Amino acid sequence: MIIHQFLGKTTYNGERIYIDKAILSEAGFVPGAKYRTITDQEKNTVEFEIDLKGPNKVSKKKLRNQNPVPVIDKTGHDIRAALKDCAQIKVTFVQERVIIEGIKLTADVLSETDKAEQTEALTTISFCAGSGISSQCLIESGFKEVAAVEWNPKEGKEHKFSDIYMKNHSDTVMFNLPMQMLEADHLPKVDLWVATLDCTDFSKASAGTKKEYHTMHLFMHLMRLFWDKKKSERPKAILLENVPEFEKIAGISLELCLKDEGFNVTRAKLDSLDYGSRTKRERYFMVASIFEGFSFPIPHGRQRNSIHDSGLLKLEELDWVTPSESGTLKYFLNREQKGMKHNHHMTTFDITTDSYIGTITKSHHKIQPENWISHPTDKNLYSYLNGEQIRKLHGISKDLYLGESNKLVVESIGQSVCIQTFKATTDKLYHFLVENIHRSVSEIKNIIKENGRESEFQNCTDAFTFDDSGQLIMFW
Repeated sequence: MIIHQFLGKTTYNGERIYIDKAILSEAGFVPGAKYRTITDQEKNTVEFEIDLKGPNKVSKKKLRNQNPVPVIDKTGHDIRAALKDCAQIKVTFVQERVIIEGIKLTADVLSETDKAEQTEALTTISFCAGSGISSQCLIESGFKEVAAVEWNPKEGKEHKFSDIYMKNHSDTVMFNLPMQMLEADHLPKVDLWVATLDCTDFSKASAGTKKEYHTMHLFMHLMRLFWDKKKSERPKAILLENVPEFEKIAGISLELCLKDEGFNVTRAKLDSLDYGSRTKRERYFMVASIFEGFSFPIPHGRQRNSIHDSGLLKLEELDWVTPSESGTLKYFLNREQKGMKHNHHMTTFDITTDSYIGTITKSHHKIQPENWISHPTDKNLYSYLNGEQIRKLHGISKDLYLGESNKLVVESIGQSVCIQTFKATTDKLYHFLVENIHRSVSEIKNIIKENGRESEFQNCTDAFTFDDSGQLIMFW
């Protein structure tokens, strides 16, 4: 039975164990008691066990109030080997035993094991994968998506987007169930977790409306799944994308948790217009990695020519209506004239002069007041964009299936990422991970030369990886 337990830091890089706690007496380690030391380097454990013939003796320490406190003070090669590279120790007091367990940070464990095991393309799992637009960006960047989680919380429509996703990525394992029902053991080991978690409960767009809080908890389940995974099976990196409001509630919490695991965290708020997008969308991004030095892609400039001049949309392609033909349009125009403005503020754009339009949301198909297109010459004409026109603005390939109806196409795009910003980030992240995982060819050649093994590989042009002793452990 456990008497007491606590977490502490290793002393002198694990070379010494020093415990001076009164609780030692309850476990039988009173001053003068003899004990022996048992170490296990593979399990990173050190045990002290009461033994009448043991070679060690518990000493005592007097506090200012003159009360003696038992002390275990041990050093040695075996202890140093057992606790090497451990950032923390867990100390457990049981009857006649004190058990020290060295704890390595996730980043340290992955750095030790994954480099030697990397033999194929970098792999991903996407959480809240939607219809697969973000997954397509990952694939185009060089990643291989092996699993995805997608669940629509509305009753009776749980598989709405997962069905669309599977038409686009049929080789991927789909978990069509809520994240709270997902277990860590279900998930394969991959290099990157991508979490484009549902933003409904964080979004500014739903401010002032009744919130159901169907998805507020998803970031907690992301960390639950992470912690439930064995450290050696956790991802090397995590990429998060969400609305800016996500940062204050979930982003900061996730950052603190991942930093405690030894991950390096970089975050930013990126405006899609800075990456050439034709729709405005500011998003919070976070990359947590076991490697240092990731930076988000540098903005490469905004589009300056109009949507019409770029050839994306033409006036003659739009369906024009007058206020007398659309009650919704008439209502919002009248309200604008009266100066009535709140969450549903009408916004209009002229594609012959504007280089972008506003954010497209998944409820665009409901004919909300956002993003009406005004005619450049006839002030009585307005148009509302359909799904395929929105697809063109977003630069989404026509080969990517987004649904049979206009409603589904709009929802598929509106609930997904802005591909210009996301793709620029996944491109940068892919090359960052590759550079850190694989050694350069020149470095490998030096290792081969230093080990006198040129003749073995003189006809090979691929890269090789060796361990510290020069043993070949993998090639690709």
